[in-house]
Amino acid sequence: MELLLKQCTLPGNVLFLVQESSGRLLYRLYGNPHSLGGVFALLDDNGQEKARILRLGTTEVGVYELRLYQGEKMRVVCQKATRKGGILFQGKNWHIRGSLENRSFDIVEKGNVLMIHEPCWQGEGMFSYGITLDAAENDGLFCLCTAMIVDATGLLPGRCMVPV
Repeated sequence: MELLLKQCTLPGNVLFLVQESSGRLLYRLYGNPHSLGGVFALLDDNGQEKARILRLGTTEVGVYELRLYQGEKMRVVCQKATRKGGILFQGKNWHIRGSLENRSFDIVEKGNVLMIHEPCWQGEGMFSYGITLDAAENDGLFCLCTAMIVDATGLLPGRCMVPV
């Protein structure tokens, strides 16, 4: 599935939009980017909550719990222990392949690519990223949430990922 992930840089509580290649809106991510312990909701085009991202960030590590509407959950741990930053998945046998800093990366499970993520363009007050999903619905939602965590932050050495 080919998607477009748009990061909203305009004032308000909508942080991301996810659209099909046809332009049809699939999801919106809502939340207060300035709260210390953030809670973010991923809503579909009917306003139904599909996932929730709970963030707990410190200067040493940022931990995100991803919860789907059916109750399935996993954690994404963003570390500053490596020079370029890194992501660890808890609850899934996934890893990142590529460059988080350049926003050109894949999420891979046992050699199978679940998501391809690449920068597209900036327009309409938004940064845009191309997403190719080849995963079941639940894993696809987890991949989208992970992409939003990565894209919501600048990866600078000595900092943890926290949406801005």
